[in-house]
Amino acid sequence: MKFLKFFAAPICLLAFPINPFAQSGEVNPLFKVGLEHEFPHAEETFEEIKALILENYYSSEISDEALYWAAIKGMLSHISPPDNPKLAKIWTAQDYEKIFNSLSGVQISLGVKSTYNAVEGSLTVSEILPNSPAEDVLLPYDRILRIDGLSLKGKSTTEINNLMNGEEDSQVTLTVNRDIKVFDISLTREKFTNRNLIITPLTETLVLVEMKTFSTEISNRLKERLKEFFEQGYTEIILDLRNNSGGVFIESIRAAEVFLPEKSILLRTFTRDKKLQNYISSNAEPFDYSIAILVNESTASAAEILASALRDHAKALIIGTKTFGKGVFEKTFTLENEFRVKFITGAMYTPKGRAWQSKGLKPDFLVKQNSETLKALLKLDPKERQTKDTAIITAIKLLGGYEG
Repeated sequence: MKFLKFFAAPICLLAFPINPFAQSGEVNPLFKVGLEHEFPHAEETFEEIKALILENYYSSEISDEALYWAAIKGMLSHISPPDNPKLAKIWTAQDYEKIFNSLSGVQISLGVKSTYNAVEGSLTVSEILPNSPAEDVLLPYDRILRIDGLSLKGKSTTEINNLMNGEEDSQVTLTVNRDIKVFDISLTREKFTNRNLIITPLTETLVLVEMKTFSTEISNRLKERLKEFFEQGYTEIILDLRNNSGGVFIESIRAAEVFLPEKSILLRTFTRDKKLQNYISSNAEPFDYSIAILVNESTASAAEILASALRDHAKALIIGTKTFGKGVFEKTFTLENEFRVKFITGAMYTPKGRAWQSKGLKPDFLVKQNSETLKALLKLDPKERQTKDTAIITAIKLLGGYEG
């Protein structure tokens, strides 16, 4: 099929012509948030308990502000899914700026991912982010023993994160153990862009598309890159969404639209004000690729939107294990004190009207891989990985006889 330019027109948003969920216009709640017993004089009781704590709690450090902060976090936990009680959050203005930058694919850091050994008091480097200050300086399996001369033993993960992170252009000195050598290195915290989309040709007809997270504009970059491969005669895609925990909601819908023709339902949602709605593709010339999608237990949210949309329209097979199961979306509000608060404002359903909250998406073909095996595989060059990664090997075999 000759490719015609896909214009990034706004995705159509239509109300359901027929409500597939309930005649009343409501949907069954995905989890309970209501109170199952009477609670008379609720507000007065709250103030009474607060006053009792302030008067009788053993530590004089307790304050009105601390209790209000705890109460807010308690409310947010209550309206979050039971299996993800920290989904709803409140941030200071400074903390939210870091979150905002990460959604844009930009962060200020050293670019090091690590695991903490509390017994030894050391960090083991598990991944170096491309384009980061640590690239070509630190190596996987390096052990960080000290940060700015401070021992890590006995410190909490929050304390260690505070030591590793800092302002842009600030320096940090790491004491590193590599093999039998121990040495100090100095790095400058810099702003850099994450490589959230990596596309690698594996054969003359097959490309591997790795989507790490759904950052701003990733759908446009996906469309542009796939256009190049489409015009070169590539016909098959392995879409790797393993460990993709989500990201920008609308970007996953636009990514699905790249492959699905106009009038196709991309996603169904339910919100308090708009009730049930459909997101509809407006793409007159979608790509005609055969697609295999790789998922695991860490594939969540926006990544589940893309996987479910393509499978419901018989455009892709799903390979791996059951996904995480985050079938709700949140909205972030700015408060008068410039803090930000985020909580669930809508539920999501596949084009066929199936909820996946807490259930996850079940794969068409089960391929189990433990996290350590996958972590080691992802450090390999993709062309080497295709002969060792069971999920990729399975996808290649299935695509050979899959017509979509």
